[in-house]
Amino acid sequence: MPFKKLYAAGAIGFCMTAGPLFAQTADLSSEDGALFVPIVAECVEVQDETTCGQVRGVVTECAADLDRALCDVLFVDPDDVFDTPLQDRAEELLSETSEAIAGMTFEDVHNGQINGIVEEGRADAERTLLRGDENKMSHSGPPVVAEE
Repeated sequence: MPFKKLYAAGAIGFCMTAGPLFAQTADLSSEDGALFVPIVAECVEVQDETTCGQVRGVVTECAADLDRALCDVLFVDPDDVFDTPLQDRAEELLSETSEAIAGMTFEDVHNGQINGIVEEGRADAERTLLRGDENKMSHSGPPVVAEE
């Protein structure tokens, strides 16, 4: 009898420790992955706290309402997605990812705030991150005037 208990305890322990190692992944084809910008594609493909941490707000928001003005930053070429048959697939992938995100626990969240930022503003901050070069103030200081 003690061997059976030890075996059962070992099996349960293995499942509890190995489970998170096998992160949930979406059924993502190469065409699907090519729709999204790299940081979002990584989150859609490997749905865990590490890959989705920087885009969780905007993915969740766009899964609820795929509005072109707010969600175009998720896609490499928004014209290929919006108002085409690919839009349905994109909505499906974002919905699956949003459901996975809802079950995740992020270390930077404390009392509804993320490092002092209220959770509601997170999606806007993530859009700014995804726009990158479009936000000129995010990467450089003021222009330097050459002396003549």
